[in-house]
Amino acid sequence: MPIFAIGDVHGCAEELVELLERIPRDDDATVVMLGDYIDRGPSSRRVLEILMEEKQRRRMVTLAGNHEEMMREFLDGSDPGRVARFILNGGSTTLADYADDDGAWVIPAEHARFLDELKLWHETDEYFFVHAGVPDRALKELDKVRDRDEMLWIRRAFITNTRKWEKRIVHGHTPVNAVELSATRINVDTACAYGGFLTAIELPSHRIHSVPRKTGLRPHFLREKGSRRAAVRFLGSVPVTVHHETLGPLVFETLNYSEIGMLLRASDEDSRVKQSLQKGDAVKGIVGDGDSFRVPFAGRVAHARKDADGWQYGLAVEMQG
Repeated sequence: MPIFAIGDVHGCAEELVELLERIPRDDDATVVMLGDYIDRGPSSRRVLEILMEEKQRRRMVTLAGNHEEMMREFLDGSDPGRVARFILNGGSTTLADYADDDGAWVIPAEHARFLDELKLWHETDEYFFVHAGVPDRALKELDKVRDRDEMLWIRRAFITNTRKWEKRIVHGHTPVNAVELSATRINVDTACAYGGFLTAIELPSHRIHSVPRKTGLRPHFLREKGSRRAAVRFLGSVPVTVHHETLGPLVFETLNYSEIGMLLRASDEDSRVKQSLQKGDAVKGIVGDGDSFRVPFAGRVAHARKDADGWQYGLAVEMQG
């Protein structure tokens, strides 16, 4: 029975339709989707609709990716840091796909349920399918709660691991120019959202099916009624480290943020008493403070002002995660 493993889709609905048309709809074929259906690309909502439709027509397994996990955390809303993690990792693109002209979004119940029901892994006698990879332990010892974050987010520690697992790991998450095949793993994320390809690998034959990105990359923002700003700003305190050429690392926290800008204030008393950034300064740094939430950015200081609580800085930024 052939298995077709499909890498990260990231909102590339047109490419997904074309790729699925190349895969037989008979009972002998199973399609395993490796996660990351949303964010970055232009049509996240349509991708989820396609997958829900296809699951009624063919044998299909849909796995969770870290971007679906972030959307679930955003919809839960209980952790401000995790809400920010979704927005700053391309989540506004997905919300814009559900939004009206005023920037108000509604996620249909069936879409939220689809996200909640995604599997963490799928396995056969020879293969183990997962979004990002697995920790350094035997597959039979994996725990869905303890190991969830690593299986959705892990990169280098898995990619460079020389362990010989009991089964070959089939994954996505880490973009590559072409499918990577080794004795221990197969990487099927060929960077469709970044102008590459959407790819399926047929197993066990290793036949590759690829569709090139059809449309160019373009911003896709939530919009606010009566505002010239391209993106909705979200309130919340998130740690930000700015790497300054002369002063070294400076620690701030957000007052509000979007995927194209942040309003920062100094997060400790020492840096509140003096101005550390100047309007026009080129900056780069990291949003977040944990292994699973570290989004690099680069940008420029749009304004600097002092109030009763100290200095505040508006940054125009480009997220690079």
